[in-house]
Amino acid sequence: MRAGIQQSVAAISAAACVVLASGAAVPAQAVVPTTRGVVAEQSTVVVRGLAFPAGRAMRLGLVGCESVYDRVAETPQAMIGTGPATAPAGERSLRYDLVGGNALGPLSYVSSVAQTRSAGLTAYAAEGTTGVVWAGYQEPADRHTGRVWFGRAEVVVPAGRWTRIEAVDLTYSWTKWDMYEQAPVADASSEAVPDGTLADMVVRHRGDGAGFVMSGLGCDGNEFAMDALRLETAGTATTYDLEGLATTASMLAPPANRAAAGQPVELRGALVDSTGAAMSGVTMILEKRVVGATGWAVDQVVEVDGGAAVAEVAPEKATSYRWRFAERPMAEGSVSRAVIVEVAPGPGAGDEPTEGPSEGPSAGPADEPSSSAGPSGSAAPSASAGQSQSAGPSTSPSQGASGSASPSGSASAGAGASTSAEVDPTPSESVTASETPTTSPSATATATSTDPS
Repeated sequence: MRAGIQQSVAAISAAACVVLASGAAVPAQAVVPTTRGVVAEQSTVVVRGLAFPAGRAMRLGLVGCESVYDRVAETPQAMIGTGPATAPAGERSLRYDLVGGNALGPLSYVSSVAQTRSAGLTAYAAEGTTGVVWAGYQEPADRHTGRVWFGRAEVVVPAGRWTRIEAVDLTYSWTKWDMYEQAPVADASSEAVPDGTLADMVVRHRGDGAGFVMSGLGCDGNEFAMDALRLETAGTATTYDLEGLATTASMLAPPANRAAAGQPVELRGALVDSTGAAMSGVTMILEKRVVGATGWAVDQVVEVDGGAAVAEVAPEKATSYRWRFAERPMAEGSVSRAVIVEVAPGPGAGDEPTEGPSEGPSAGPADEPSSSAGPSGSAAPSASAGQSQSAGPSTSPSQGASGSASPSGSASAGAGASTSAEVDPTPSESVTASETPTTSPSATATATSTDPS
């Protein structure tokens, strides 16, 4: 399924040092701030597809496994599906199959390293996988510069089970880098420091500072899944539940008024994801219900191309129609509003003959009496009425998610067709597409699905 949703996967680059410098709001100080004993405010954010919330708290990053800036050229392709097994948050997870040599995963920028108590993800790999966590810390003396300490720690996800990776608990090997030059700093101030945690660096350099945490997997090229991304910093703890794309199916009403029974009428539908991008390579179901009946029945299954679906119907009676996008591993289902196609009566169906007596001849006087004289019988009146048809109920039940939208579009129908909106509300949930990262260079991840549609 080509969902049309695209999201840049950020790279830790020169532009990030501007974020670190401007975000280091904690002043240099010998006393290191702590959140020990403070209960963080807990929240969960549902991420549809790759639509992370705007901002720099959580996004996906792509880095080199051996050196943060040395990446293998590739365009990571996202796959969304249920599980594997039981996903740690919600029903679905986000999967990648990299070429090897790169690491992909959650990237978070923080304004206070000292107040960051948790950062990472929960991962699964059927055959196991290796990864790397890169951590950044800007000491107080380097504020408003591009100089940042980079820490590197290797991680392993064992085969066949969900495993939590917690970046704050890891011990890193540290090197000071100039993020503008994308190279290690070579002067005396960048002398080697002992391995240690993020908290050790804050103590060692006598003050808090801004930083980042990037937890990536796939260095060995094995496929992996991720879910339950987490960041707890400055008293706020957020879990990011990675779920399927939200979709909106819509019905574009035909413009004419009526159609004779059996006359073709064209119906058009549209399908977009939560970012408004047109979806392709999937199918939608056109459902029907004779007016006055209960339950919806399948009329036909239609391919969606560029977000558009077109079907031709020929109702014999007034009938409601709606579009349904069935839920699947990659995407949530949705249902359009319904429209009614009215059917005009056939020619002469409303004509009724008139009823009237006819007079017979009457006998006149005769000069001579006649043995049989009398009026002739008059014709008996007759009447005929047109036959009427009643709609029989349809007993086909239907299920489905609800959704509504009104994208612009045009539709055509046979002469005389009419439609009216049926009271059949189908609300749908909407989400906000994430901000495109400003870091450069970047690789593009496109959400796709391997499930047949």
